[in-house]
Amino acid sequence: MAQVVLENVYKSYSAPTGGNSPVAVEPLASPVDQTGLTAAMPAPSPAVSVLRRINLKIQDGEFMVLVGPSGCGKSTLLRLIAGLEQLTGGNIWVGDALVNHLAPKQRDVAMVFQSYALYPHMTVYENIVFPMKLKKTPKQLMDERTRQVADKMGIGHLLERRPGQLSGGQQQRVALGRALAKQ
Repeated sequence: MAQVVLENVYKSYSAPTGGNSPVAVEPLASPVDQTGLTAAMPAPSPAVSVLRRINLKIQDGEFMVLVGPSGCGKSTLLRLIAGLEQLTGGNIWVGDALVNHLAPKQRDVAMVFQSYALYPHMTVYENIVFPMKLKKTPKQLMDERTRQVADKMGIGHLLERRPGQLSGGQQQRVALGRALAKQ
């Protein structure tokens, strides 16, 4: 993967509105309505900043770990890089490309979810090869990469099994193998 650079990255969400939140009551705007009824409209909710001024540079080939307590923004940051969340502010670069407004598939970033997101109807081989099929990788290269990664992950002997036939650790290695094979 190419170098990833985050410049002044911000992410905010609208604050949840609870049952006791204030509401503004305004008359209905329609001149046809002569009943004098009013409509309750939720008051604008304040934004909650999750990430503020994140500056980070991850070199090509560098191994990096994000560590922190629950709710500190680790997953949000990764989802921003992958394009699964919209930035509130700042820039994200992958290689020489500014990817702020690119769809996830255009960013060419692989991500392994905590739940692994394996396709239960596919074999281990099919799960690993799937992202390469989407990129229209030549068949011989897909096969070579899939077998090479599976052997490296210690799951080469499981290629014909389905995820339901694997242990949790084996499923995790299939998900990692899928991300690695995509390159």
